[in-house]
Order: sequence, then structure tokens, then C-alpha cells
Amino acid sequence: MLPGLLVLAAGSLAAPVEFDSRMLRQGTSSDLQRFEGASVIPEGEVILDVTLNQRWMGRYQIALRTPPGAMQPTPCYGRELLEALGVDLLRLPPATRYQRGMTSVRRDLPALSAQLTLGDAASSSDVFAASAFRGLQLGSDERMLPQSRRGYAPTVRGVANSTALVSIRHRGVLLHESSVPPGPFEIDDLYPSGLSDDLEVTLKEADGSVTVFSVPFQAAPLALRPGARRFDFAGGYWLDGFGRTGPAFGQGSWQQGLDDRLSVHGGLWVAEDYLGGALGVALNTAVGAVGLTAYHADAAPSPEADRRGQAMRLNWRQDLTDTATRLEASISRSQSTGYLGFDQFAQARRGRHSAPNHWRASFSLDQALGPGAGRLSFAVNGARSWSGQGGTDYRLGYNNHFAAMAYGLNIGRQRSEHGQPLRTIALTLSMPLGERRRDLLSSAVSSDSRRHASTSLRWSSRAGEQAQWGYGLAAQYQAAAADPVGIDGNLRYRGSAGDLAVALGSRGDQRHLALGARGAVVAHGGGVTAAPTLGESFAIIHAPGATAARVRQQPQSRVDRRGYAVVPSLAPYSVNTVEIDPKGMPRTTELLVAGHNVVPRAGAAPLLRFATRAGDFHVLLAERTGGEALPFGAQVFDETGNEVGVVGQGGQVQIRSQARRGRLRISWGGAEHQTCWVDFEVGRAASAVAVCGPRSNQKIY
Repeated sequence: MLPGLLVLAAGSLAAPVEFDSRMLRQGTSSDLQRFEGASVIPEGEVILDVTLNQRWMGRYQIALRTPPGAMQPTPCYGRELLEALGVDLLRLPPATRYQRGMTSVRRDLPALSAQLTLGDAASSSDVFAASAFRGLQLGSDERMLPQSRRGYAPTVRGVANSTALVSIRHRGVLLHESSVPPGPFEIDDLYPSGLSDDLEVTLKEADGSVTVFSVPFQAAPLALRPGARRFDFAGGYWLDGFGRTGPAFGQGSWQQGLDDRLSVHGGLWVAEDYLGGALGVALNTAVGAVGLTAYHADAAPSPEADRRGQAMRLNWRQDLTDTATRLEASISRSQSTGYLGFDQFAQARRGRHSAPNHWRASFSLDQALGPGAGRLSFAVNGARSWSGQGGTDYRLGYNNHFAAMAYGLNIGRQRSEHGQPLRTIALTLSMPLGERRRDLLSSAVSSDSRRHASTSLRWSSRAGEQAQWGYGLAAQYQAAAADPVGIDGNLRYRGSAGDLAVALGSRGDQRHLALGARGAVVAHGGGVTAAPTLGESFAIIHAPGATAARVRQQPQSRVDRRGYAVVPSLAPYSVNTVEIDPKGMPRTTELLVAGHNVVPRAGAAPLLRFATRAGDFHVLLAERTGGEALPFGAQVFDETGNEVGVVGQGGQVQIRSQARRGRLRISWGGAEHQTCWVDFEVGRAASAVAVCGPRSNQKIY
């Protein structure tokens, strides 16, 4: 069977049964053995649900055949079905974990506050549902505007019963995958993809059980400031999830703020045999911000199939400051099966037909209950296609704290790995330990409608000056598991070259080991530097001789022995302060520049040069001819003109030099009489005072 492909019967499989022939009418003879297995589906052609990479792809007619020596029939499929599902047959076998990303070149256009992109990109999701494509795009970038006139990726939250693997997919494409310890988890570092659709979150526990839930990812109401505008124009070839090109298209959308209350938006999507349009308004009212968009599409995915239909999308958001309440809701609905978005049209052109959504809706509430009373949150989302597929998930949570102990109660409904509704309840407790609160003790108790109860206890801690080390131990008990008791441990290190992680686990006679590494490699004029995971914009630091010095804004980043370091993330089009903390650097090196302010473009990697002075530090005593003190703050240069120090109080000449002897020029102005020379030699009596004059040749003894 193809890895990642799951074929499910339209109805649930029956448990093994046993027929008692004595219950039959006397004299009746029947062979009931074939009905006593775990599956009672006979061989033949049946309609089955097909799931690819944990994403429901639709219902297909599939043959069930019993292999030689087997007792159960098995789904059989060939090239035609795999191509219809979008599987790239050239990549089979073997199955790999490599996933190709988007590749493009970009140029910002500050005069338009826009980005010009050539290559792989995603169209804007503000007006139309976004599509990945390969071509040319010109779109607004609000980050070029001041902070007062200016994205979004949701935070994924959940509760793990054991050390679990969390996979987050968007339209079947893997966005994030990581291991989480038992208890509540939160993933808030998802990179915005620009595609609007629900995120599908899969939680695979240590015992192999899998739960699936979705997180709404819908566009916010499209209200703009008066006079503000957003636009997106794109043209090229549509891309599927495997990076293969489809029909050519051109699309454009425009949003315009008219006044404090009203904004309008619209767009057009054109391709061969497809024409789609959108028109909508956004209103700021006393009952919240409302966005309403109407859609119309004419499509001919095949010569014999003409489709025409309408759809609508409604978004609403309200923040009630007086009661500390946030409310959000969205609903999208197609008026008939004739409406096709461009993604659906492009898939249909390939022969892959899926039932379009009849409706999709979500609602969320976040409520602060007052001082000491905690916070209540509620979220519900659902969808249903015209074929009747779909369902509703919800999550109700309450969180509070008593002294240093935080606790929470979560009740919800999500889906099992077979798409069946699964009701869950979980209680979580956590408490920091120690004066520095680097240790955390947490516990979680949960149960679901399958009567699967679990309890976990976890201790975690951080160590190191910058808390770069993290480690923890956990114990779990799962009542319904074959091996109910499990023990897990993990160790994490965050360094200047990236992150390293290791996790160990034991459950019954099973053992597991997980190793992980995450980081980046930056090539530049001075060589190659390892770095933590990079953001869209980052900086390269060059500080010769400042080995082991830290970047103050990114403490895990250190200057290497060649004098290079990487600041992994900068905010584009904003002022970023980058400073070096000299603590830990060699005593023979002095920083002449402590920090830089930089405003990078999107995707830029500026080189920041930090001037340094190398050599041993010396304090010399000197005075001007006639015993007059040297001016405080006067500059000190060597014979080659390099600045090597400064004059301090009481005629102390503070220098840093690799030379053991030589001549110094001291200057406190541009005139000739504001310059004098002094000879020095290190290692003799430091109490003698040298005379600084026009042609001084005295030495310090």
C-alpha cells in the first residue's frame, strides 16, 4: 500500500463476531465462517473514502480483492487513481521526507509600498482564496508603512497525553512538525503562508493513537483606514501541492478605504474556460467590523461540463473593551454546486473532482472574567460539503492561577484518525520551582469518549547563563493502552550554530529515540557560518578578534573565531538595534563600536562591521613640555596613523597596542601646536613620566 494513502469504508468496520448455528432453524445448513472476521465487506467494486497524507480527498469506486493466503479483502488501486489524487508517480519508490519549498526572487518597490516577485509565490488571500503559482506578482506590503498604519498566522494549542508528534498541515502541505512533551503545548511560530484555509493538526501519541483537529485560518474583515489601499496582481501557471504546473491565469484584486466606516474591495480572475469575479464591502459599525464579499464564477472544467454559481463570505469581529471580550465569526457559503473556486477548477481540469463545500463557519470567544477570576475561551468550527461530508469541532477552556500555580480545564470535540467524533476533557496544572523559577512541575489528566484515560507528570528545567540548555523527565499512565506506563526524557541545546534535541522514551518492552537538529548555514565573503533558524531578514556581523562575544539581542548567537556571527532575525522596514556584549571576548581585543541601527529590506542580509582594536592594554604617564597636563580626551595614534587610545584623567595615556615599543602621536585639535609626540617602551618602570613634545625621544622608565 502506498505510504500516506489510507482507504476507509464509507461505514465503520464491524468488530469480530461469532454466529451460533444452533440458533438457525433445524435442518438449515449454511457456511457462516466468512462473516466471522473483523471485516464483513465482500469482494467487489465499492465506494470508499480516500485519505491522502491525512487529508480527505473524496469518495472513489475501488476494487476490494483478497490476496492469496489472506482472510480479508484489501483495497486495490492503480495508476489512474494515483494520478487523479495528484500523486507524483516519478517519485515512487522510495518514499522520502524531503519537501520542496517555493523558490523566487523579489524586489521591493518603496514608491508603491509593494513587492515584485518572480518565481513561486501565493496570490493574496484577502479577496479570493489564495492559489500557489509560478509567475509574476506585484502586491502591497504594509510593512513598508509606519507602525501606526500597518499579518497573521494562528497559534495552535492542544494537550498531549504523552511525548507526542505534532504535525500541522495546510491544504495537505506539511508546515510544521515537532515533538512535544506531555501536557499542554502551544505553537506560535508558524510562518504565514498567505493561503486561507483551516490548519489540520495531527497529534500522534507515544502509544500510536492519533487525534486530528482543525484550527480556523480565515482572513480578517477587510476594513482599511481612509485613503489606504491594498492591491495584488499576479499572472502565471497554477501549482499543485507537488509543485507541478497547471492552467495559466491572471488575477487582480484591489481594496480601498473610503472613510472611517466604509471600505470596498473587488477582483477579477481570468483563465481559459474560467472567469471569476468578486465584489464586497467592509463596515466598521457599533456592533463590530463586518466584511461581506460576493463571488460569481463561470467555469468549463471539461468540454461537456459548464458550471456557473455564486458564493458569499461573511466575516465579523468585535472587541468589547469594557468587558475584556473578543468575539470573532466567519462563514462562507456557496449557493449551488455550480460554483468553483480557481483551485477547484484547476483540479477538475486534471480529472480530480471533489465535492465543493456547501458551507464553512467558525466562531470564537475570549473572555477575561475579572481580577483573579481567570479567562474563558470557546471556539467552534464546522464545514459541510454538498455530498454531506463534514462535521463540527469545538473547544471550551478555562484558565486561571492560584498563587504561583496555574491550572486549566479544557473540554472539546475533535476527530479520531478515522474521522469519527471524539469528545475529550483535560485538566492541567503547572507550578514553577526555585528562586529563579527555571524549574517547572506540570501535570495533566485527560479522558475521551472512547474511555481512554491518561495521567502525566512532568518536570522540566533550564540551565546555562542564557538558559540555552533545557531538559526534562516525564511519566505517563494510559489506562486503555496495552503498556499503560511510560517514561520519557528530553534534552535540548540552543547554540549559535542552531538547535539540537534528543528525546528518549520507554513504554513496556518498547524503546524509542528521537534526534533533531535545526539551523541554517550562511555563506558570505568571509566564508561559511552556521546559525540558528533564519527569519525573512537577518544580519551578518563582522567583529575581528571579538571571539565568543554575544549578540545582545540574540544571546544564543556568538562571534566565532574568525570574527563572524549571524543575527537570525530582523524586522524588515523597521529600525533594528544590533549590539555586541563584550563579556567573554578576549582581553586583548577592544570594541570601538558597541552597536548599529539597521533598517533592512525584506529578505535582506546586511553586513554589519564592528570596528575593533587588537593588542595589550597599557597605561602610560605623560605630560606636555613645561609640566602642563595633556588634555583629557585627546586622541592617541601610532606611527602609521591608526588610533590606538585616548588620554584619560591625570595625564594617563591609555593605549591598546601589539607593539612593545614605538612612538605615539597625541592630538587634541587641528593646529600644529595641538599635537605632540612621545616615545614609549613597555616593561620598564611605569612610574616615570614622559614628556610629550614636538620631537620627544624620551622613554618611559
